[in-house]
Amino acid sequence: MKLRMSGHDYSEMRGLTSISFLENLTFPPEAGCLLLVGRKDHVANQSLLVREILAPQDGDLKEQAHGAITFSNRYLRRALLGVRELGLAGFLTVHTHPGCDKDVGFSPYDDSNDPELMQNLYELQPAGIFGSLVLGKRAAAGRVWLPGQNEPVMLDELVVVGEQLEFLPLNGSLQDSQPDPSEIFDRSLALTGKGALARLSRMRVAVVGASGTGSVIMELLQRAGVGEIVVFEFDIVQDLNLNRILHSRQCDADAGVNKATRLAEALNEAGLPTGVTVIEGGDITNERVALELRGCDFIFGCVDNRDWPRLVMTEVAYQYLIPYIDLGTEIGIDDIGIQSLDSRVSYVAPGRACLRCSGIVSEEQVRLEGLEPDERSRVLAMGYSKDIPLSAPAVMDLNMRAASYGMLVLRHLLQPFLDVPLPTHIKEGLTNYSIKRIRQHPLPDCHLCGSRGRLGFGDAVRLTVRRDIPS
Repeated sequence: MKLRMSGHDYSEMRGLTSISFLENLTFPPEAGCLLLVGRKDHVANQSLLVREILAPQDGDLKEQAHGAITFSNRYLRRALLGVRELGLAGFLTVHTHPGCDKDVGFSPYDDSNDPELMQNLYELQPAGIFGSLVLGKRAAAGRVWLPGQNEPVMLDELVVVGEQLEFLPLNGSLQDSQPDPSEIFDRSLALTGKGALARLSRMRVAVVGASGTGSVIMELLQRAGVGEIVVFEFDIVQDLNLNRILHSRQCDADAGVNKATRLAEALNEAGLPTGVTVIEGGDITNERVALELRGCDFIFGCVDNRDWPRLVMTEVAYQYLIPYIDLGTEIGIDDIGIQSLDSRVSYVAPGRACLRCSGIVSEEQVRLEGLEPDERSRVLAMGYSKDIPLSAPAVMDLNMRAASYGMLVLRHLLQPFLDVPLPTHIKEGLTNYSIKRIRQHPLPDCHLCGSRGRLGFGDAVRLTVRRDIPS
């Protein structure tokens, strides 16, 4: 099981505990805080998700100067009330071991006191999940007690999602040295070091939409050595797709083959180590399909001009702390001719503006997409909506621009080489050879990325999807 948190929360946690590692203190005290967590219960990627850090108040931490730390009953009770009020899964205690640097572990004092504390918490919240984290200066260890188990389960890894993606082991030691890449990928070392390449080889990346842009992203992910591509696509290959979907053939259009199935077949034929999984049904506006996104480490959205799937991916990005890159293309035409030719890459993650705040997703458009086709036509004909769906560009050259930039952004998140922090959107204007960096901030009252948004709620909050109807 992993622990996922935003970059902002990680910095706050380290700030609250930094006094333990100040070099000018002869006897630095232990410090601590509490993490309120949601849960992501997916068989391929179980995680705890930090929703909020509960900072200690005066009197909340006791015995700090005696090689141990005790959390006051008032502090623990406040955390438990917060968990219940928000509908979260539980909380983790965090404390430091000041004398530890690159190696840290739970002390005999921790092993003696944690079981009794956890038992008391489970008596108060039987369906909860509780555990502890111990921090050294550079290392950390974590464990949770699950209901009905006498021994704790060790947490595997802390994933920090923000302007960079950081992966920190929770086994009490620093990151092990990474293996050299295979000869197939070693020429990419100039841009992506062996540590980042090793991380790519273990990542499970979702691609939503397998047409022009999606097919290119899948190809790039495989050539970069990603571990597994998980494809979400419900449409079939048609004659009109043959000019823009990689590996599509006339026989696929004649037979009405699913786009994702055909691409998976073609990528598997390449013989590279990347696995490809096709999610049955493929439409993430369906609840069963959307919940499969939880099992991924990263999301690429390649859905043309559809706002509803973009809304779902945005909700997943904040709710489950899974970073998401949205790709788009746009051709501006007036009576004179082509006025603009743009590709767009948008990075969506905790602490950053969501697609709703930045105007990419319209709630009215989402409402229209949720209507049956006949009702949608009637609403538009009656003038009840100003948002009229437009056809997205289907030009392979332009799709490739967006996909290539998106793949470079993923590489950057693992090992930075672009400007930091990333802009909200990167827009490339081909008609005037310009790159625009668009920076936007989350709106405070946004129900997706604002202070009362979906960050870290995990399975406690339902996505904006159709419910499955039992057959």
